[in-house]
Amino acid sequence: MAAFDRTLVTGAVVLCAVFCMACAASEATNVDSSFDADLTEGRTFGHHFLKRISFAMIPAAFVVGVITTLLSALTVVSMKGLGVGVILLVLTISQVIARSFPAPLPPPVPVAYSAPAPAPIPLVYKDW
Repeated sequence: MAAFDRTLVTGAVVLCAVFCMACAASEATNVDSSFDADLTEGRTFGHHFLKRISFAMIPAAFVVGVITTLLSALTVVSMKGLGVGVILLVLTISQVIARSFPAPLPPPVPVAYSAPAPAPIPLVYKDW
């Protein structure tokens, strides 16, 4: 983004220099001669050029703003996709590493020996 800012500032400085040269050229063309007595200013740089540039500045600024907004949105979407991709890559690498090492078996759980229950004593009723 810093390179874009430098380019924008350089363009603005060049545009100001062109405007200054155009104003200086229009001031210098006030010399009367027989060849261009009816021509008061140059066709390339002069009042008409400045008027055309001033009319073109608003659409140009709008286009630059739209392009900047679209590039910002594209950057946000790309960064989101990059974040998801990095998360998936980390998960995949950790899964590969986890599968490459054998998992240690847990120690056996000690089981207490329990004797079988005694057989039930049959109940016999003799008083019938």
